[in-house]
Amino acid sequence: MHRSLSRVATGLAALALTVTPVVATAVPAAAATGHCSDAYQVGSTKVVPDEHGQSAMSIKQYWSPRCQENYAYAYVWQQFRDSHPGSWTISVGEIWVKSPGVETNPVADTAVNTRQAELWSPGFYGAGRCTYATAALFWGNYDADGNTDKRCG
Repeated sequence: MHRSLSRVATGLAALALTVTPVVATAVPAAAATGHCSDAYQVGSTKVVPDEHGQSAMSIKQYWSPRCQENYAYAYVWQQFRDSHPGSWTISVGEIWVKSPGVETNPVADTAVNTRQAELWSPGFYGAGRCTYATAALFWGNYDADGNTDKRCG
């Protein structure tokens, strides 16, 4: 399923060039990202396939009532990590739908040339706004990307 980068993946790839790479550590994701501890998943999980059609990455959106923030989250499946040598790049972001056809990517994060399994975006003030999570996975000449459902709240 090799294809050219979508509009979202292109934006995230450009962001990858400007964001300092994240180094994988043994710190739990919650401690490493600083997202609010009351955050819970909203909407459905988007699963994107690898080049053979096997599940490669899950994308989720989280909401924190206490912090009034949305977070994008990506998880690279164990089967992908086991079957793909070397490193990959993960990009995640929250997309704010300002109005139909007008979207912006206010927060994002990228882990470049890594083998880490998960990545969180920084928080985005989402109260009263329509948002969705987006993520892209790049490995060699292959790329996969996807979006969660839009959440307004």
